[in-house]
Amino acid sequence: MFRMNLSHFQYAAIFNYGYWFLMLNLYFAIANIPFILALSTLQFVPSNMIYYFITLIPMGPALAALIASLNKIVVEKDISVTKDYWHFFKGKFSESLRLWSITLALLFILAIDIAVFMDKSVFAIVSPLFIILSILLLNMVICGLVIMTKMKHPLKRLIIMSFYYSIKKYYITFLNTILACFFIFILLIKPVFAFMVLPSFIFFLIVRNSSLILRNESNT
Repeated sequence: MFRMNLSHFQYAAIFNYGYWFLMLNLYFAIANIPFILALSTLQFVPSNMIYYFITLIPMGPALAALIASLNKIVVEKDISVTKDYWHFFKGKFSESLRLWSITLALLFILAIDIAVFMDKSVFAIVSPLFIILSILLLNMVICGLVIMTKMKHPLKRLIIMSFYYSIKKYYITFLNTILACFFIFILLIKPVFAFMVLPSFIFFLIVRNSSLILRNESNT
């Protein structure tokens, strides 16, 4: 009898997580409609980079809300998915938008530099620097969005803490970057699949992987 009840609870948990992940993916996609339209209508070429940059701006608050929602699932094992996602989206909008916009602008500048140097003889020399800076920026923004789920900080302190954890906890943040790069890669080749299937799963793994950072931050 106990085994039957345990099995029932396991199935219920699987259904709940499946429903939560599906709805979070849907809300994340809704918040990123401008970027989805850009992916669907524009070629991924340097001349269209400015349009991608503009349409990517809303992804910052959307990611912050997604990460905060997933952290609530990890901690409380429960969520009011619609209410909580949009509550986090609204509550973290300003803070996440500032952090994301700065990071996005720096990545945009790096992308332009790569495009400029690509045909030059020095590209082989400077390309490792571009790659390292891009990885560091991606590390920092993910780390910053994760920290944001626990406590509100001024932007300057948030950037400093993101840099600190990105370097000190490199074994955590680098894995987060690998997961994020996998999501970006699938996003570029299969955007519909990436938006409707992957966001909650990928960033759930990132939240779980970042538990040490979250635990340290909650104790400060």
